[in-house]
Amino acid sequence: MFRNLLATTAIATLMATAAYAQESATPAPASPAPMTQEAPAAEAPVTRADGHLASNIMGETVYNGTGEQAENIGKINDIVINKDGAIEALVVGVGGFLGLGAKNVAVNYSEVDWAEQNGDRWAVVNTTKEQLQALPDFDRRGYDPEPAAAAATDTTAPATDNTAMAPATPAPSNDNTAQAPAATDTTETGAIDKSQLTEVPVGEIRSEELTGTTVYGAEDANVGKIGDVVLKDDKVDAVIIDVGGFLGVGAKEVAVGMDKLAFMTDKDGKKYLYTNFTKEQLEAQPAYDKATFGDKRDEQLLKMN
Repeated sequence: MFRNLLATTAIATLMATAAYAQESATPAPASPAPMTQEAPAAEAPVTRADGHLASNIMGETVYNGTGEQAENIGKINDIVINKDGAIEALVVGVGGFLGLGAKNVAVNYSEVDWAEQNGDRWAVVNTTKEQLQALPDFDRRGYDPEPAAAAATDTTAPATDNTAMAPATPAPSNDNTAQAPAATDTTETGAIDKSQLTEVPVGEIRSEELTGTTVYGAEDANVGKIGDVVLKDDKVDAVIIDVGGFLGVGAKEVAVGMDKLAFMTDKDGKKYLYTNFTKEQLEAQPAYDKATFGDKRDEQLLKMN
């Protein structure tokens, strides 16, 4: 056993010696030249846009002052836009617990001020929570699209004959000529039949309803969805359309001016926006950048002809 141990030790010594000789014969690699570390490119300063995004206003907290004793009296839940596209009122949720059971009331936008400190912004209304709770509930039903009118009937003249009239039976046709099928609406896009939609004035649409609206372009092709709304001087200045991408990921944001836009609604109140842009036009348009939109509005804003 001791002999085996010596043999093993000798073999190990020979292998180590051979490895050392091989390492000594191989020249050491040259040290790489020290790399010069480039300074990171300076980030372009953010240019403050002249306006607001509706999504940045909704959800803001409402206080009744700016001092340390200011009271949190509610949260902005919606924005009311009048027929001229100007902000008419803010819908403020007041009361409730953890967002449940809050009462929505309308506060005239002319009575709202804005305060900002250390990057935090809030709305200021000179009132108390109790005074807000005493206001009537905001009824959004008046802003919902009007359902399609039923067939007009004359209700001015009272019926004199209560006998039910049997419907007239059409005379049998003696003409064996095949009847032409009823004309179909060639504007139908997929499951959306445009002939069944009703146009909605822009002033009757709340900003919350604009977000998520499906956008159709030339030949009624589906080209995207409205992802946000740009407000300027208390009016809707543009809608931001998310174009392309997959399942909402990687979409390009394109700013489209509100002028000449046609909003439609179906009988269930679902909104659609129709434009004359092709998807290629939207994809070729410079992307909307909220940091530079104030200075590059003319470049980034796409307008309907």
